[in-house]
Amino acid sequence: MKIFTIILGTRFSVLMRMTFRNGITPYPVYIARFMMLFINSLISSVLILAEKKNFRKKIRETRLTEAPVFIIGHWRTGSTLLHQLLNLDPQFTAPTMVQTTIPDHFLFSTKYYLPILKKAMPKTRPMDNVPLSPLQAQEDEFALIRIGSVSPLERLIFPSGEGYFLDGYEHYIPRGRKLEAWKKNLLVFYKKITFLEGKAIVSKNPYHTMRMELLAEMFPGAKFIHITRDPLIVVPSTIRMWNIVARENKLKKGWKQPTVADTAAVLQTYLDHVAECHHRLDNPFTELAFEDLEKNPVSVLKKIYSELEIHWTEAFETAVNEFLWVNNSFEKNTYVLSPEERDTIQSICQS
Repeated sequence: MKIFTIILGTRFSVLMRMTFRNGITPYPVYIARFMMLFINSLISSVLILAEKKNFRKKIRETRLTEAPVFIIGHWRTGSTLLHQLLNLDPQFTAPTMVQTTIPDHFLFSTKYYLPILKKAMPKTRPMDNVPLSPLQAQEDEFALIRIGSVSPLERLIFPSGEGYFLDGYEHYIPRGRKLEAWKKNLLVFYKKITFLEGKAIVSKNPYHTMRMELLAEMFPGAKFIHITRDPLIVVPSTIRMWNIVARENKLKKGWKQPTVADTAAVLQTYLDHVAECHHRLDNPFTELAFEDLEKNPVSVLKKIYSELEIHWTEAFETAVNEFLWVNNSFEKNTYVLSPEERDTIQSICQS
């Protein structure tokens, strides 16, 4: 059986705080899941001490070589494909699966965790069969929640039975001391990657869509790439994804399937937020539709690079074409909506 959960790799103190805040349901499946997390958290807590002893000074002295590039947009818009393509460019690096799994100690323990993850994690994502590997580019939100930062993901792991877990701006950006901790955690995580790679980081994280202004403040000169897709595909695909993720990660009862209306409303909130921030911020920004990327990937990538003033190379173009050729047989999921569901989505997502 393949085992992989959102907070596997979390240290003991973070796991305990989340558990005390939310509680777990004493069902065998949740207790077994929690015990696996509990044991691993003790191991992580020890490995953190080893990393601090060996790398604390080096991390503190590291500076980001360049401002990050942030891929933003709602889930299921093709952001993973875009992330994979940009990560082929030798001038960029991206957080990897293993780094986001053990963000507190990957500088010290990656060599120990790689063989474990290769055996323990599934070969493909359960929601869409996209291949998974420990060194594949991954969303840094998984690192943030494991470090102990505020994240909407906590409401998925510990569902309350009330509303859609993605509602509520305060769950994306905390206030006061929690905000300072959030900023420090992200910066330290990026500094550790920079220490290893010495390259500009390209981040793909849908949650960052609601944090554009904060990220622009933290990283002057940060570049933003916004990807969109047909809402009639995004909404049902998102509902399916969250149901699968919740089923495999939750630690208590109370999960309610997101409704079509709720999912479409959050999607539109994301779109509206990007439009507003884009006009307020001076940061380099570009936008693309997944449908265009799918039809003419190299042409769309060249447009992105031109608008963001990123240097294009023939080596990168060759790597992109090779990747596309290897993955040309990938089959996307298909969805059937009722007339009522289509009307609901179209009435909410009019832009």
